Amino acid sequence: MRSEKTEVGQKFEEILQRFEIPLLQYAVRITGDRERARDVVQETFVKFQRNGALNREDEPATWLFTVCRNAALNVCRKERRITYLDDELIEARESEQPMPFDQLEQKEATGFLLRIVATLPPRQQEVIQLKFQNDLSYQQIAKIMKTTANNVGVLLHTALKTLRQRYGEIAGDFIPFKPRTTE
Repeated sequence: MRSEKTEVGQKFEEILQRFEIPLLQYAVRITGDRERARDVVQETFVKFQRNGALNREDEPATWLFTVCRNAALNVCRKERRITYLDDELIEARESEQPMPFDQLEQKEATGFLLRIVATLPPRQQEVIQLKFQNDLSYQQIAKIMKTTANNVGVLLHTALKTLRQRYGEIAGDFIPFKPRTTE
């Protein structure tokens, strides 16, 4: 009996370590507030433990992201606001701590890309985040967003097409990257 509790506790700890930060990032994106997002993620893990989801055989990612999304949206509904990434949030993230010079270029590129992503409709932003930031499958994203895997594909395709177009329009001011060739 005691070894079973230890095993369950260890499994829960592994899941917590694996999903806490991705869920927090996801919840911050929806709520626009880090403290509210922490509450949402904590509530998600409490529900996960209480509902016996730990004993299920399937991958916990879909369950966790779905519950987290619903809780974050409920918080926003209660406050009558839903905030996706905007310029102020991007600038706040960029100014959190000074970066060494060698990381400055990467930081600028990330900020540039985030500003372009922020111009997408909210559902496309959400699909991009779930797919590329959290590495979820189309089926998992479909369950989380309560849609079909085909619709996820369409949303992702449309978002990427729009991002390429907007990047091409905006990136004209930058010097093009030309890799060195060794001969």
